[in-house]
Amino acid sequence: MKTGSRFGSGLVALCCVAALPGCGDPAPEAPAPATEALGSVSGGLEYSPGSGWNLAWSDEFEGSSLNGNNWTVLTSDHDPVTNNCNFGTGELEYPRAQNVTVSGGKLILTAERTNDRPSDPKCTGFGARSFYSGRIHTKGKVEKRYGKIVASIKVPSGYGMWPAFWTLGANVSSAGWPASGEIDILEWHSNEPTWMKSAVHWYNGGAAHWGTGASGGYNLADSFHIYEAEWTANSIIFKLDNNIVANAPFNHNETEFQQNHYVLLNLAVGGNWYGNPNPASIDLPLGVRKTMEVEWVRWYQQGSTPPPSSSISITNPGFESGTSGWTTWSPNGTGAAAFSETYNGGHGGAYHLTHWTSGGAFEAWTYQARSGLASGNYKVRAWIRKSGTYDFARLQAKTCADCAPAATQLGTYAGWTLVETPSISVTGGYLEFGFHTKAPGSNGSPFIHMDDVELIKL
Repeated sequence: MKTGSRFGSGLVALCCVAALPGCGDPAPEAPAPATEALGSVSGGLEYSPGSGWNLAWSDEFEGSSLNGNNWTVLTSDHDPVTNNCNFGTGELEYPRAQNVTVSGGKLILTAERTNDRPSDPKCTGFGARSFYSGRIHTKGKVEKRYGKIVASIKVPSGYGMWPAFWTLGANVSSAGWPASGEIDILEWHSNEPTWMKSAVHWYNGGAAHWGTGASGGYNLADSFHIYEAEWTANSIIFKLDNNIVANAPFNHNETEFQQNHYVLLNLAVGGNWYGNPNPASIDLPLGVRKTMEVEWVRWYQQGSTPPPSSSISITNPGFESGTSGWTTWSPNGTGAAAFSETYNGGHGGAYHLTHWTSGGAFEAWTYQARSGLASGNYKVRAWIRKSGTYDFARLQAKTCADCAPAATQLGTYAGWTLVETPSISVTGGYLEFGFHTKAPGSNGSPFIHMDDVELIKL
C-alpha cells in the first residue's frame, strides 16, 4: 500500500512512490467496464486455518465502537508513524474518526467526497484533499511475527477505490520505509476487479518490490471474500477465499520479514496506483458513500496458545472424569451421542469429549453452567478436531437457556486446533457454555472431538 504496486494476471509492473525524488507520475488510467459479480461469496464464509495453527489474536468487531486496545484511528492526511503526507502514494483522501464505525458485527470504513478541502498543516505543500475516508492500524498494540493473517472483507466497486489490508514492520518509525518491510495482503483496483493484488516491499540498496495476485474469475467488489497471507521465516503465500492460491509465493530471507509487523486497514481513493487521477474522475459523486466492510481480522500462529487475560476455573475441562460437571441436552432424545473417550488421544490428557453416532441423526448440546460471575466480557476457548458434514457445529456461550448464543461455527480440523467464541457480555452473573452440534442421519463419518475448555474473562 505504501508503494502502489501495479500488476495483474500474474505480471508484475511496480510503480514508484510518488513522494520519492526522481519518480515520474504514470498517466491516469481510464475506468474499466463493470464486471458482473459472478461467484460472489456471502458474509459469514467459513474459515479454518488448518491443523497446527492456533488463534493468537483476533477482532470480530462486536459492539458499537472500535476496540481501542487493538486499533488506532488516523485523523489526518499526515501519518505520524511513517511521517509522510498522503501516505507516500498521492492519495486523495483525508482520514477522520467519523468515517470509521463498528455496526452489525462489522468494521465500516466509509469514503465520501467533500468540498471542505481538508489538509493537515504539515501537508500544505500537497494541496487540499477531496475526500474523507477511514484508516486504522494496530501499531504499538498488536505486533507479531509470522503466522496466517486473515480477514473477511467486502470492498467497494468503482473507479478510484483502493481498499487495502496490509502490514508494516513495527520499526518503521526508526528504520523508515522500505527498510521496515511491508506485506500487502489485499489491494483491489477497479480496472481488474476479479483480482486480489498482493505485494511485498523491502530495502536492497534501494526500494525493492515483488508482486503477485489471485483470481477466481469473479468480481470481488460488493461481496465478502477471505484474504490471507501465510507468512513464515522463508516464504509468504497469498490466498483468496480459502483455496485460490496466488500465482507465486514470495521466497525470502530478508531481515524485514524476520521481525514483528502490525496490521493496517484503509480505504484509499485515487493515488499513484491509478496514475494520480484528477479527483473529478473518481467514481464517488458528492452525497454518495462507499464502504469497505470487515467482518473479522485474525492472526494465527503455529504452536502458540495465547495466554488468557483471566482464566476462570471450570469443572473437568479436559473430560478426564467422563462428562462429570457437564450436562447434555437434546431435543430428540439423542443425547447419548455425547460421551468422553480416548479414541485417537486427547489434546492434553488421555480423554476428550466426542459427539458421534454410528449413523443415526443426532443433536446434542453439551454445556457447563456457571453462576456468580463478575460482570464483564467473556470468551470460551477449546481445542477441536472435526470431520464430516454437520447441519451445524458450534462452540458457544449464552447468558440464559433461551438467549441467543455468542457462537463460532466450527470448521474442519484434521489436528487439534484452538478455537474461541466471540466475546459475550455477562451482567447477571450467569453463563452456560459448551458445544452444540446437529448431524444428519445415514452418515457415520461425522465426528467432533473437543478438549481442554477454558472460560476467559477479558
